[in-house]
Amino acid sequence: MRRATAALCLVLGLWLCPQARATYDPLGGGTTKLSLDPSFAAFLKKDGIKLSASAGAKRKSGAYLLPVSGGNLDPTLGKGEIETDGTLVFQSQRKRVPLREIRIQTKAAPLIAKVGGSQLKAAQGARLSFERVGFDSELRATHLKLTQKLVTRLNKKLRPRVPFKAGQELGTVFSKAEPRLVTIEDRGKATLAFDPAFTAKLDQRFVSLNPVFPAEHQGATFSLPIALGGALSPEGTEGTLRTAGAIEMLQLGGAQLFWQEQWPELGLKLDSAEADLEPTPAFPGKLGRVGIFALSGGSFTTDPKARTLSLGGTQLTLSPEGASELNRAFGQGEAPPFGAGELVGSFSATAPGQ
Repeated sequence: MRRATAALCLVLGLWLCPQARATYDPLGGGTTKLSLDPSFAAFLKKDGIKLSASAGAKRKSGAYLLPVSGGNLDPTLGKGEIETDGTLVFQSQRKRVPLREIRIQTKAAPLIAKVGGSQLKAAQGARLSFERVGFDSELRATHLKLTQKLVTRLNKKLRPRVPFKAGQELGTVFSKAEPRLVTIEDRGKATLAFDPAFTAKLDQRFVSLNPVFPAEHQGATFSLPIALGGALSPEGTEGTLRTAGAIEMLQLGGAQLFWQEQWPELGLKLDSAEADLEPTPAFPGKLGRVGIFALSGGSFTTDPKARTLSLGGTQLTLSPEGASELNRAFGQGEAPPFGAGELVGSFSATAPGQ
């Protein structure tokens, strides 16, 4: 009996305790820098072997620079992988060994490269450090040492006078990675302020605007909680901000239209929502996610220190689909009162990045 009770408590404890959640931001820019250890640079020179950069990589002031092309990092945990463009080439008088598709991982063997036809661990035994700088992440791996797999390839191909050795110190890698998208946390609220001309048109048709929890309103200004699942670019050019709650449009003695969980999509310049037109069977019921508003104007600003991204005064105008929904719900028996491009209101939010 005691064992059963203890087991039950353990299960309940695991269920009730919050679990650590890793959320990785896709990377879109930055630079990785490889600095050779002086002893390794001297070894290459004495052996008549050169290390050169090509295909987008560059050699500058004795170091090798590779542009960050992709990968994913969780800046809260300091975990992930950084992908780079460019090739580093070990070359003797007759043979060459290129290292392509170079990646940096937050692991004990952080340097990965494609050598020949296979990916292999190129360096290991590093001391790793990770730091957040605004929206960017900085990863440093020092005391990198050559792996046996890379040494075998180098010695077999280049046939140096003095062979490479496993554990030979290569140098230091430093990556500054910029996120393509910043994961948005579920804190704060967005604001939708309806235009007086739009609300007046609804009033003429005896349609009331109402919030559905957790949305709230004060007059014609509605607040929508920011929800998990959103991600925005620091430039404001792409990404989706997800909100919770719903706005109900209820006509006296008529239709009931819900716009649930509005998601402004910056790249598409569109605000979509889960639409539900009731009652059925007179109306179709759930319509799925529909682009209801077009986005235009306003401002987009960031605060890297606070890690926030803000939209201010973005105009919302009816999309063709949004106008069609309103006309189907509240425009029976007359010429369509709502038209695409009609101003509905403005949208603002300050979104906290993870």
